[in-house]
Amino acid sequence: MAFAPAIAGVGMAAPAAGGILGAAGSLFSGQAQSNMYNYQAGIAQMNAQVAQQNANYAIAVGGIQAEDSGLKTRAEVGRTIAAQGAGNIDPNSGSAKLVRGSEIAIGQENQSVIRSDAAKRAYGFQVQGAEDTAQAGLYQMGASTAQTAGEIGAITSIVGGAGSVSSKWLQGSSSFGGGGGSQPYTGASDYAIY
Repeated sequence: MAFAPAIAGVGMAAPAAGGILGAAGSLFSGQAQSNMYNYQAGIAQMNAQVAQQNANYAIAVGGIQAEDSGLKTRAEVGRTIAAQGAGNIDPNSGSAKLVRGSEIAIGQENQSVIRSDAAKRAYGFQVQGAEDTAQAGLYQMGASTAQTAGEIGAITSIVGGAGSVSSKWLQGSSSFGGGGGSQPYTGASDYAIY
């Protein structure tokens, strides 16, 4: 029967080791998931920054294109005035003035369309940036949740392992005649001198 306590010890050590390994696995798994979510959050934040840069670029390009359109309109009006003057037409009266007014109005409308298109492109980028920022927030929340889930899993593994060790201890004590603790006091005979 000398091997019985050793076998019981092995029976108790296995669940304890399993609980510890399970706890470590839960912690590492939670940390790995947290790291993955943090990485994805970083990518989403970079995407949001790129979207904002694209929005700024779209507005800047639209401004340049609108200015270019305005320069073309002024050049066209200038050519019209020169042509009218060369044809001995007074550019400041009658239909000649109306023609110039129409050219200016069309040029202003073109500039408005260019600026509006640029604003729409910029708005699309801003919406994308807002979505990326929100996605980054969700990933950060996922990272925190994964970390917490790993810690809870580790605690659960340790508690489960401890419960299993306790169960094995009680089984071993009852199987091998031990009470699992101190012997009950039975009276004066415990102090008998032999």
